[in-house]
Amino acid sequence: MPIRLIPYDIGCEPSPSVPAEVVVQDGWSTFVLFFAVSKTISETGFLKDLGVAVVECKGCSMSKFGYPNDEGRPEHPFYEFGMQEELSNILEVVGSPWAKEVQLQQKISIERIWGARSTVWEASDNRYQKHFILLFKEQTFECIADDIVVRLFAKSFSEAFTYVHKRLDEH
Repeated sequence: MPIRLIPYDIGCEPSPSVPAEVVVQDGWSTFVLFFAVSKTISETGFLKDLGVAVVECKGCSMSKFGYPNDEGRPEHPFYEFGMQEELSNILEVVGSPWAKEVQLQQKISIERIWGARSTVWEASDNRYQKHFILLFKEQTFECIADDIVVRLFAKSFSEAFTYVHKRLDEH
């Protein structure tokens, strides 16, 4: 399957001008926090400020956060597959070699651990996780996960961190 980048709608976009994104991750959960704006221009002629988005990466198997920033984006390996068009700063990578690599590692691990009993895990053979990319002003976040969803638009980072802290306490 050829690699394609397609916009992924979570109901907002990262602010194009405020670099304050944060990743909070433990062994069970991954959250990305960022200043969010509307996807369309409001009646005032500007993007609407939505507050701090708390995005949960559901079933996250792997993630990376850092380079490239917006100036280094042309050097990203998927730039030529549509990243330069910037229809959205939240993308799904269809045909991702990274997602396939992680899926293969998981399958081999299941077979090694469970052996003949791996029939219990057969459903996971058909489990395909998605590769998501979130493009920020000063960072890029990528993950392999089942889905990414906005759980909250907080008024401040303090409120967002309180929400995430409560969620982490659930384990």
